[in-house]
Amino acid sequence: MNGPDVPPAGGAPAGSARRFADGHHLAEAPGVARVTGGVLPPEGVLAGDGAIAAVVGERVVSAAQVDRRLRLMRGGPLAARLPRPETAEGRNLRRWLVQVMVAEALAEQEAARLGLALEHAGRPEPLPAPEALSAPGPCPQSGGAAVVPGAVLTLAGALRTGGVAAAVLAASPAARAVCRVLAAGREPAEDEVRDYYRRNLDRFTTPETRWVRPFGPVRRGEIAGPIEDAVFAARQGETVGPVEGPGGPWTLVVERIEAARREPYAAVRERIRAELAKENGERAFARWLDARHAGSVVLAPGHEHPADPAQPDADHRH
Repeated sequence: MNGPDVPPAGGAPAGSARRFADGHHLAEAPGVARVTGGVLPPEGVLAGDGAIAAVVGERVVSAAQVDRRLRLMRGGPLAARLPRPETAEGRNLRRWLVQVMVAEALAEQEAARLGLALEHAGRPEPLPAPEALSAPGPCPQSGGAAVVPGAVLTLAGALRTGGVAAAVLAASPAARAVCRVLAAGREPAEDEVRDYYRRNLDRFTTPETRWVRPFGPVRRGEIAGPIEDAVFAARQGETVGPVEGPGGPWTLVVERIEAARREPYAAVRERIRAELAKENGERAFARWLDARHAGSVVLAPGHEHPADPAQPDADHRH
């Protein structure tokens, strides 16, 4: 298998040209934005009548396929959060969807090339709700076709790998299968796991908690002023007050005190190891995806990445 930073072997050498039936060279063919890595689409594809969004190796992603996926998104439960189609943001949403579909195709091609068993066959899963819980593992795990534990698109994942890689890992069984292959051998060393624990002690520490009538459980910083000072100076079972606070004087009872505690390293070691291995695998997948995209994909005009400064709706310019 190609390494995560190495594009796939094969393809035409950079600078070569292919002439289509209409006499155009590839670089001149209607509907071609650019060619990266010397990649050439199948003979005659770009000279056809059907509108295309991208060519991924030997596969064509048609504009009609993109429109169908976009209609599914706009008919889904998060439709109200999506930008209006006629706006720059709406057009960039369509461009972003093209990048996700291209990434899905790349992952499916690689999974087929490697003969990987997929979690379940069929179309990619809909992107799950962000509140679903993710189980630790070398790569996101899949369940059913709806909201399933493990198939989660999170802000942290998008910041770590990029939004496209995070989205395709959340939705595509083929992407997760390729990710698992790339994750093999990338388990963190003991020193890395222990160092993570030392640098993130706050994650494994529960501060002192006091059950106070009428507030319930409170911790330092959750209440303020004289009331906080009085509550955290009191002993368990003690009544404090009247203490001046919002709306007048308060009388409070400290019913129970639970001391601060920290999970020992031995208790969280495997949890940290699994989390770091998962993140290492996701980063490897993102590098692989970038390299394979550069070597295998041709994007048609109007279907560039939303951040491509050459497209008219790009919102990041210098």
